Amino acid sequence: MTVPPAEPMAIALRAYVPATTKKRRKGNGKPRREPENSDWALVFDVETTINAAQERRIVTYQVRRDGELAERGIAYEPAMLSSEELALLERYTGSHGCELMTMSEFVRERFFPVTYELAGRCIGFNLPFDLSRLAIDHKPGRTRFRNGFIFVLTDDPKLPRVRVKHLNRHAAMIEFTVPASRSPEQRNREKGGASDHHRGFFCDVKTLGDALTSGSHTLASLAKLLQTPTQKLETEEHGGPLTKEYLDYSVTDPQVTWECFKRLEKSFDRHGLSETRLHHLKSEATLGKAYLAEMGVQPWKLCQPGFSPELLGDIMSSYFGGRAAVKRRHEVTRVLYCDFRAMYPSVCTLLGLWQFVTADGVVTKGVTNEVRKLLAGLSLEELRQPSFWRKLNVLVQVEPDADLFPVRADYAGSGQPSIGLNYLSKGRFWFTLAEVIASALLTGKVPRVVRAVRFEPRSPQEGLKPIDILGNPDYRIDPYRDDFYRRLVDLRGEVKHERAAAESAGELTRNDRLDAEQKVLKVIASATSYGIFVELNVHALERRGERAGYGHAGKFTTDPARIEEPGKFFHPLLGTLITGGARLMLALAETLTAREGIGWAFCDTDSMAFARPGGMDDDEFVRRATAVCDWFTPLSPYADGGRLLEIEDENYALEDGKETGTLEPLYFFGISAKRYVLFNIGPDGKPIVRKASAHGLGHLEQPYGEEEAPKSIPAAAVKLSDIGVARWQYDLWYRIAEAALAGRLHELSFDDL
Repeated sequence: MTVPPAEPMAIALRAYVPATTKKRRKGNGKPRREPENSDWALVFDVETTINAAQERRIVTYQVRRDGELAERGIAYEPAMLSSEELALLERYTGSHGCELMTMSEFVRERFFPVTYELAGRCIGFNLPFDLSRLAIDHKPGRTRFRNGFIFVLTDDPKLPRVRVKHLNRHAAMIEFTVPASRSPEQRNREKGGASDHHRGFFCDVKTLGDALTSGSHTLASLAKLLQTPTQKLETEEHGGPLTKEYLDYSVTDPQVTWECFKRLEKSFDRHGLSETRLHHLKSEATLGKAYLAEMGVQPWKLCQPGFSPELLGDIMSSYFGGRAAVKRRHEVTRVLYCDFRAMYPSVCTLLGLWQFVTADGVVTKGVTNEVRKLLAGLSLEELRQPSFWRKLNVLVQVEPDADLFPVRADYAGSGQPSIGLNYLSKGRFWFTLAEVIASALLTGKVPRVVRAVRFEPRSPQEGLKPIDILGNPDYRIDPYRDDFYRRLVDLRGEVKHERAAAESAGELTRNDRLDAEQKVLKVIASATSYGIFVELNVHALERRGERAGYGHAGKFTTDPARIEEPGKFFHPLLGTLITGGARLMLALAETLTAREGIGWAFCDTDSMAFARPGGMDDDEFVRRATAVCDWFTPLSPYADGGRLLEIEDENYALEDGKETGTLEPLYFFGISAKRYVLFNIGPDGKPIVRKASAHGLGHLEQPYGEEEAPKSIPAAAVKLSDIGVARWQYDLWYRIAEAALAGRLHELSFDDL
């Protein structure tokens, strides 16, 4: 929070600008049938130079049919190899049973015949990069692929080009274009085929791995996680002259990629998602959407296409996302780090939002006087009752007067607005009722309510069907009877309990299976309880022009250069209600810390670190912080009756890298929101890093691997994946924590990092 500024500050609010209505395709109105991929597959990997141009040198590949290896080979770029290297390639391929060809021959005789003419899968790790290296020319993308690329792989006009557009750092859209020389229908007739023209079946193993394992991987780390029979080899010969060892390394990559693909395919098949194809999987959110589609859930925008755009503008203006803040900055602080159990699924369950997801639309009701009365008589104990939370599906228009609300503004003067909880005065703005209550709790006064609108679900959609998560009948969910979010979290709790028992009994195989299952349940719960409802895909417009927009002050006109295309399950009402409920949870925790006479150091979406005041006994601090956690327990919607606000593992002492169950003092050092480190202090007075943030370091390349880490910094006491950083980031935070403890931040040096 900040003191109200002497001068007004410009703020930014979201608005709703309808996308251009798409022209209906000619035809009989039936959805176009997507062709099936064949049993052929091409797996390939491109090795390049290590200069800025990253020019292609060789391609190693495998052609497979029905999973069996039909051919493997190496293709080379003639201009990039010496006569000695070409001779080595000839000897190597001859002795290893590999085909040898030029790069252009590979594209003409292997790539297009397998992936296009035979409709086989195109498989690689980080496919957009490898496809770009195969290209002999490129053009800017258009329409849906604007800001992407069209790659020309061959001069043959009868063959398509490949267009690629990155969606994020994990995934990209990839597809064939229609060849300019003839229509797909004509080519179909010539071949005697019955299926529509296909756009390709591109399977990026990196994307699949990130989506199905809820992590970000290199090929080496993914193969290690999936325990593939073949592991990626290591080499330091990139860019140097070709050697036998480097060729061994190169030809192993397609095999590792294939084995990872098969493990991921098997993992995906276990879900039993007949409505979704593997090559469509782009993220955890795609997996969540697939489960909704499998149940037959229709997107809200299809159920209620005539919903008021003016009201959508009000809803969008009330959306601010999660809260992240640091209160104790640049000082070592003793904390108890706590996390709300499955924050967004919990809020969804408390608010009863599953009924909105499965409803045939929403209805509105004016409740201004009811909300004013509710706010006037509000008590903490009332907020502790689960039944009260069903009253919070309300948007409130307020006239703020130094009230605390999320505000989007350019605080740093960088030209990029960010969101902070700040004192807001003047004007009329829409917020969720949960955020209005949060302001009342934190300021001690109720904001002035101008208008309030309650949202209620209409009747359930027809034709919904039960599903078995992971194909397991024990994990059955009935969309009419069960709350999807509560059921998923309950199931995960049961699986984690079974996993702990398997681990104690030394049943390693069963332990690994159950661990994978609990992670999948977490992914599905997270993917379907927030992000898909506020998915907006930004597209640059080819043609500018005035458009109608709708915001907190009504209708306006705009001439945007870009447009936000809503995702399939776009439902901004749910997005703003969920994040508003989460902000109320954090405001309650903040209010309770003040009541207990303790403080807080930082909060981040679903977590808060309680801070010990100076002079307070440590046992007394833990008792009071634990009392805050206990306050939330009656709100837990789950069958096991456990805490809703949990004391995290980082608070417990370590023995041989595992938590002992005994609390150990934990310390916090923060720079800004989402930039912090949590650590214990060892007997030698040095930090033992337990958790750290990699936020804000994405612009830096990894300077070294774990094996090159400086000897002056001890190895992490727990897995780096548990800390949440790479080794070099751990080293960075260790140095910061070490300097902070010694009181010499002004002498901090990273020279040997």
